[in-house]
Amino acid sequence: MTTQTQEKRQYFPAPDVVHHDNGVRFESYRRDDTEVRLSFIPPGAVVPGRDIEKAQVGMTVRGELSVTAGEVTKVMRPEHDVYVVPPLVALSAVNSTGEETVLLEITRGRTDEKYPAPDGYFLEPIESRKFVKMDVTFFLADWIELMIADIPGGGQMPYHKHSHEQIGICLDGRYEMTVEEASHELRFGGTYFCASQEGHSAENPNAGLARSLNIFIPPRYHRVPKTDEEQASS
Repeated sequence: MTTQTQEKRQYFPAPDVVHHDNGVRFESYRRDDTEVRLSFIPPGAVVPGRDIEKAQVGMTVRGELSVTAGEVTKVMRPEHDVYVVPPLVALSAVNSTGEETVLLEITRGRTDEKYPAPDGYFLEPIESRKFVKMDVTFFLADWIELMIADIPGGGQMPYHKHSHEQIGICLDGRYEMTVEEASHELRFGGTYFCASQEGHSAENPNAGLARSLNIFIPPRYHRVPKTDEEQASS
């Protein structure tokens, strides 16, 4: 029997924290085969190249970072640039600035999913608009969609369900998140995992603005059209 505490840990896992010799600190949140990791990278630190058998999606949420994916290098600006790297493509980074950079990364690998990469591995926003009284900005790849949302004081997202898996991370402020019957206050870095058809809602009962990154797998609000090959096989 699953207890209420176990359910809360499943939806709102506590982070594993790791300190490296180069001064980089990791906070890792996991559910099943998906990891959300915040890397706190001090000035001048180098994150060595690695190629793993999982897809990697990343965004700087504080500070800038020079990232190399395969043979492509880009200086990533906070909440503006996203990399989408398929399995077995090397990824490395260096913080050339004088301030700490915080990199938020999603790592995922399932045998029943494909993880194609955009041309050049990097994305910029495709749209910013109002949505349920929130200011939102979207990033889109073939298999994943990211939405940054500003939740005003008193704002809320009503309880709902959908077939898309959803993962969320608090970027600023604090807000109350509910998944099924479990509720938890999220602060910076706090992460929730919501599987397909698990009911969820969000509310900011505070006066100040809260900011969140919401991830949808597959894309929910901007569906990627099927290729000719996919249509022929469906």
